[in-house]
Amino acid sequence: MTAATGTGTVAGSTSNEVADRLRLAMRRLARRLVRADPDAGMTPTRLTALGALEAAGPLRIGGLADILDTSAPTTSRLVEGLHERGLVARTPDPDDHRATRVAVTAEGVELLHLQRGRVIDALARRIDDLAPDRRAALVAALPVLEQIALAD
Repeated sequence: MTAATGTGTVAGSTSNEVADRLRLAMRRLARRLVRADPDAGMTPTRLTALGALEAAGPLRIGGLADILDTSAPTTSRLVEGLHERGLVARTPDPDDHRATRVAVTAEGVELLHLQRGRVIDALARRIDDLAPDRRAALVAALPVLEQIALAD
């Protein structure tokens, strides 16, 4: 198999076929999980930004934009919406007083944890509905999925 073409076979399917099925399954699951979160106005992008700030700590807009793979103006608008809801706070950058850093507030952390709990509950219910052999297959696949998710 070549990495560039994905033409190798995996259990009778090409890598591209497996990748396409995985992409589709992840997309469908993500859509269903977003529906599990009734907090109107909290888009996946906003939740991702809050999660990034929780993990990384206070960041400049440019640093957050790099993590989110968005432009600085887009990230600035995103942060403004979060700030208006009291989910992030702006503070002067100690290294450059002309700049600001953005940090998740206690309210933002609380909302993020509540949302994660909802998603975990929704996923757990789906996993509970699996037949034992399917559940075992899912558990066995987790290290591979984690490896794919962390690969550069």
